[in-house]
Amino acid sequence: MWVCRLIAVSSVLSVAASISGSFVVRNDSFVKDGEPFILRSGSLHYFRVPQAYWWDRMQRMKALGLNTVTAYVAWNYHEDVYGTIRGLNAVTSFLQTAKEAGMLVLLRPGPYICAEWEFGGFPSSLLKQDIKLRTFDEQYIAAVDRWWGALLPEVKPFLYSEGGPIVIMQIENEYGYYGDCAGNPDDAKYMNHLLDLATKILGTDIVYTTIDYGHGDGSRLPLGSPWQGDSRVVATVDGGLSTSYSSGFQQQKEFNAPGNSPKMWTELWSGWFTKWGDEQAANKSAAEFYDGVWAMVNESASFSLYMAHGGTNFGFWSGASLDKNSEGKLIYRPDITSYDYSAPISEAGDHNVGSDGGDLFDAVRGAIASVHGEPELQEPAPKKKTAYGNVLLEESAALFDNIQRLATCNVEVASGDALPSMEKLMQHYGLVLYRSSGNFDAATLQFESDTLHDRVQVFVDGTEVGSAYRADCPTTVDVPAGQSMHLLVENMGRLNFGFGVDDYKGLLSEPPVSGNWSATCLPLVPVQAVSLPYKKQVVSGPAFKRGWLSIWEEPADTFLDSAGFTKGYVWVNGYELGRYWETAGPQHTLYLPGAFLHEGLNEIVVLDLHGSDSVSITSVASPRYGGVGDRSESMIIV
Repeated sequence: MWVCRLIAVSSVLSVAASISGSFVVRNDSFVKDGEPFILRSGSLHYFRVPQAYWWDRMQRMKALGLNTVTAYVAWNYHEDVYGTIRGLNAVTSFLQTAKEAGMLVLLRPGPYICAEWEFGGFPSSLLKQDIKLRTFDEQYIAAVDRWWGALLPEVKPFLYSEGGPIVIMQIENEYGYYGDCAGNPDDAKYMNHLLDLATKILGTDIVYTTIDYGHGDGSRLPLGSPWQGDSRVVATVDGGLSTSYSSGFQQQKEFNAPGNSPKMWTELWSGWFTKWGDEQAANKSAAEFYDGVWAMVNESASFSLYMAHGGTNFGFWSGASLDKNSEGKLIYRPDITSYDYSAPISEAGDHNVGSDGGDLFDAVRGAIASVHGEPELQEPAPKKKTAYGNVLLEESAALFDNIQRLATCNVEVASGDALPSMEKLMQHYGLVLYRSSGNFDAATLQFESDTLHDRVQVFVDGTEVGSAYRADCPTTVDVPAGQSMHLLVENMGRLNFGFGVDDYKGLLSEPPVSGNWSATCLPLVPVQAVSLPYKKQVVSGPAFKRGWLSIWEEPADTFLDSAGFTKGYVWVNGYELGRYWETAGPQHTLYLPGAFLHEGLNEIVVLDLHGSDSVSITSVASPRYGGVGDRSESMIIV
C-alpha cells in the first residue's frame, strides 16, 4: 500500500541549472531577489493527485492568480512497515514540475502533517507501546532523524538559493494544538532538534516557519514555538475565511523578533473536509470566498489557500478525527475518499460551485485580481468528462475462499491472550480477520469504542449475523450457537489530529467467545485483488467482482457510481480508487482520472464487504453526493 503507485518516475530528476536567488525576511516583509514579495499560494498535495495531472493543476492555480505551491510531504507514503524509505522521486518530481511551471514552493515536511491524512502522515510502525510522538522521545527522534535524513538531502537542490523553487520550509505543524513549548522542556527540545536537523542539512539560506491558530487570543503561538523573539524562525498563523485578519497578524508581530514578521496566513481555510455520514459534502458560498480572500489581499498579506485543489484520498489514505457530539461524547469520524474540500479547483480539476450557486474559482480569481491585477496565464480548457455507462461485473471471487491468496500473515492467538492489533501484526492498512474454531453457545457480543477500531462484521459458520461500527459504540451483536466465528475488522483510517493519534487498529480485546483463535492479515494490495481466480459464478458474503470497461478513444475522466453496492473498495487497472460507503454517504461516486485508463480493455475490480447482488457498476460524468444518515449534528472538532 505504501508504494507510490500514482508515480511513474524511474529516477530522481535533477534541478535544471539556473541562477540561484535570494529569499529573506527584512523589515517585516518577504524580500525576493532584493524586492518586496507577497506570496499568493495554494495547497496542492502530490500524493492526492496523479502525477500526470500535476502540471494541469499548477497551471490552473496560476490562472487563479497564485504564484506559489504549498506542499506537504507525507512520511507514511514513503516508508513501509519495515522502515524502508522509497519513492522520494515523487517529491523531487513534484518540485521539478513546480519549477518548470514557474511556481515557488512552501514545503511542509512535518514530520507530522495532519492534512486529514492517515495517521497525520506518520507510518503506523511508530505505534509502539512505549513511544511518545511529537516530543523529545529517543525512539521517536531516531525515526524522525532517519526520515528527514533521507528526505532533506533530496530536496536541498530545490532550494531557491540553489536555483530551485523552495523559499520556505515549515517546522512541524500546528504544534500549539498539541505541544507546550513554554511549559514542557521536552517539547521545546523536540522543536529545537527539528530546526537544528533542518539547518544542518539545508543550511540557513531558506526561511523557516511555524504555524498556529490566528483567530484566537494568541495563546497557541508560545505553545507551538520555542522561538519567541528569535529571528531564525518566523511564526505564522492560520484560520478560516474572515473579513478581518488584523488580530492574527498582530499576534504574529508581537511574538516574532522585531522586523521578522511578514504578514503570513499559511492556511487560509477556504473550504473544509467531509466525513462519512454527513448529510452533504462540505461547502461554502462564493460570496464568502470573495469577501474572505479580498480581505486578505487587501491587507497586502501573504497567504496560502487550504486547499487550492484538494484531490483524492486514493486507496486507504483518508484520515479520521474524534469529534464531540451534542452530549460531549467523542465520536470516531473517518473522512470520505474525496478530498474535494470545496476548493476553488474541484477534485476533477473543474470550477467548484458554492453553496449559493456561485463559481468559487471565479470568486477567488476576482478577489485577487481586484488588488494584484489579472493573472497573465489563461486557464487551461477543462479536462473531458465522460459517462461510459454500465460495466458488467460478470466474474466473482469470494473473499473467504481466497484467504490463502490474500493473507500476508497468519498467527495463532495463545489461550488467554488478547487479539493482536494490526500494528503488532506489522500491517499498515486494509482488513484483519480473526477466526475461531470450536463449539460456542449463543451469546451477545459487546463492542466498545476504545476496543473496536474501526468496524467489524461478525460471521457464524460462514453467515454474516451482524456488524458494529466504532462510532455507534457501545453496541451489541447477537450471535447464535455455532462451530466457527469470523470477525472481519476494517481499518477506516487512523486519527490524524489531536491527542488520540496513537490509534491502534483491529479488535483490541480478548476473544469474544471461547475457541482456538487466529489472526490473518488482509492488506488488500492491488496485485492480490487483480490476481484472484475469478469465475462466472454466484457467490455470497464479501466478494470481489470483476468487469472490463472498453474504451476505443483517448480516455477521459469519469466517476464510478456505488449505487446498488453497500461498502467496499474499487481498483481500476491496479490503481486503488479508495473506499465507497453507499449506505452512509454523502459520497456516492469515486473519481476515476482518465490518467488511470487506457485505450482497450480496462479492468475494474469491486470488493463489496456485504456481498451486493449488483452485477454492474456505472460510469457517470459528474459526482453524486447526498446524505443517507446525518452524523454531523452539533459536531465540534477537538
